[in-house]
Amino acid sequence: MPSSAPTPSSALANEDRVRTEIERLRMVRERHPGSLWAKRAGLLMGVLLAERDPAEAIRFFKSAQRDLPLLDDYIRFWIAESQLRLGDASQAATLFEFIPEAVPDTLLVSRAAFRGGEARYRADQCANAIDLLAKAVALGPQDPGAPAALLNLADCQIRENRPAESRETLRQLWVRYPNTPEAREALTRLTRSADGDVWRPMPDDLYGRAISFLNLSLHGEAVDEIQKFLSAAPNHARRNEARLKLGTAHVRLRQYDQAREVFQELAAERIAESDEAVVWLARIYLRQGDGERLLALRQSFPKLSLSAEQKAAILMFEGTWLEDEGQYDQAIGKYQQVGQAGENSGYRSDALWRIGWIRYRAGRFRDAVEAFQEVVNGKEDAQFTPQALYWMARALERLTDRNATDVYLQLCRQYAYVYYCQLVRSHAELSLLLPVPDGASPQIPTPLAADGKTEVERDVHYRKALELKLLGMDQDAARELASLTERHARDRGILLELSALLNEAGAYHPALRVARLYFQDALERGGEPLPQVLWSVAYPTGYLSTIRAHAGSLVDPYLVAAIIREESQYDTRAVSRVGAVGLMQVMPATAQAMARRLGLPNVMRDELFDQETNIRFGIGYLQQLLQQFSGNVMLAVAAYNAGPSAVSAWMLKNGDKEPDEFVELIPYQETRQYVKRVLRSYREYHRLGRGTCEARSLDKVC
Repeated sequence: MPSSAPTPSSALANEDRVRTEIERLRMVRERHPGSLWAKRAGLLMGVLLAERDPAEAIRFFKSAQRDLPLLDDYIRFWIAESQLRLGDASQAATLFEFIPEAVPDTLLVSRAAFRGGEARYRADQCANAIDLLAKAVALGPQDPGAPAALLNLADCQIRENRPAESRETLRQLWVRYPNTPEAREALTRLTRSADGDVWRPMPDDLYGRAISFLNLSLHGEAVDEIQKFLSAAPNHARRNEARLKLGTAHVRLRQYDQAREVFQELAAERIAESDEAVVWLARIYLRQGDGERLLALRQSFPKLSLSAEQKAAILMFEGTWLEDEGQYDQAIGKYQQVGQAGENSGYRSDALWRIGWIRYRAGRFRDAVEAFQEVVNGKEDAQFTPQALYWMARALERLTDRNATDVYLQLCRQYAYVYYCQLVRSHAELSLLLPVPDGASPQIPTPLAADGKTEVERDVHYRKALELKLLGMDQDAARELASLTERHARDRGILLELSALLNEAGAYHPALRVARLYFQDALERGGEPLPQVLWSVAYPTGYLSTIRAHAGSLVDPYLVAAIIREESQYDTRAVSRVGAVGLMQVMPATAQAMARRLGLPNVMRDELFDQETNIRFGIGYLQQLLQQFSGNVMLAVAAYNAGPSAVSAWMLKNGDKEPDEFVELIPYQETRQYVKRVLRSYREYHRLGRGTCEARSLDKVC
């Protein structure tokens, strides 16, 4: 496991690497004096020497200021950092503060404010530090350095004889950053009152802290704080809002009995939160299999003013329960009520699809075809239209209707790269009739301006990003590139180039975000020539070497890549609404259980944000699931999302079904859609990496 402190051997290896790199850069400077590459080599030598010999580093940086003016803000920042390492905090602070004045369009404003405030604090110049630290937190409230900055700010306010402001800063720190060491220190300081008074948080503090925990998906801690708030403020204006959040936190923790009690009380009181509480109650009754209460729910609270969408949601839950119980006609009645809500209902396509699916399951294939056709004829829905086409064709097959082939072909013509077309391609006789997906054209041309340069090529942030990338400073390059995506949102050529550069810089999450936001339709439908680079952005492979190092022989690396893509979209800092963490969305409790099983030290939640640690434990859990389900990829993926006990229960009920039917019968909508997304991405990774997925069935490894 990665450790926060390097071992002596790793430190020596790193030192040797740095010495070798410095020697190579010296050779570049000696062999090509005066060249642009020699100037870049000088700048890199400064970066490498900054911690070891900051005075020498400053000499290289000052030369680079003359040689590489495009990077002036970064070079000024590195000079200031070197001055701080030399112990000249006052001079460093001045340099940090001047960066936005010297380079007005710099993206380093927030970082410079944090470091400038830290430098003023170290120099014991609190009068100046206070404004800088406050500005830094205001500019970068999510910056990892924000809690430490607030603690220093509170110190400075005490030194400047501003005790009331200091207490307010410590209070904000305790409320806004509750899961940090600095918050614990803030509480210690708050409870040490000079005049002997004991500090107690106000109700608003407790509620604000609960919201902060909820934003971190730390639902257990949020429940504790909300309960404290409710006890302390029986008449608070936000009391009912807090109760609703308490119920949802219990749901995230799968504490359904406690959640049900909260929502029942809210629903009975006829307040603003009652309508939403009733929808949550319906969801809980469905999850717990309490059909009697679910069906009686709306009659239990007759005076509620549910919106059309809320009524539709409850009808969908009722229909789902009736369908699971085999009461198909009654379920269809519920879904028909939803379908009558009109085109504007977000549930209409789903309800019509469910009607067709029930008829298919009941063997009423001609009726199923009619219901699926209604979905296709309605307002096109990227989720339900390909689904309806696939099962319409399956129903026609059961009727030995020759039109089945035409519907399959229609599906793949309209949606060449979706999950359902992949199912079609898995049929050997049908795959011969379909064109081979290419997805490859060398480039999408970018319109040139009159002077031969695109608008983005003239942008200073673009040019700065290219220079930083050439220097190997990928994280800084990614920051500059990301700043350009919204500005050029209407130019597909520029967006393509930016996403490709982000991907090359290792910024897989923002690159994938651009692909999904602006190219999703093309990536699913096909029909237009797409450059190979867009597929590389849409299906990142940057972590494959790490994945392969931990996957062994039992886990397909492309399956892991697909899970990362659908779990976190390659965001190393991702946190799910139930508290799963990092690339593979590993639950801390799961990681701790695996660490015990493997005889490893206990793993802390924050360690799971480390990409290698997360991948290691995510793969370990996936391997455990694959072994538990005898290598069945479909079941292992479902269990990764819903848990193995739920999947085992579904197998007892539907284990005799064909794989495509089994997926549609997964009762949890989130898991059902998740399985489709992961299996689709898995096969796309194989198509792009190896040309095909040899497995014909969803439950097999490619």
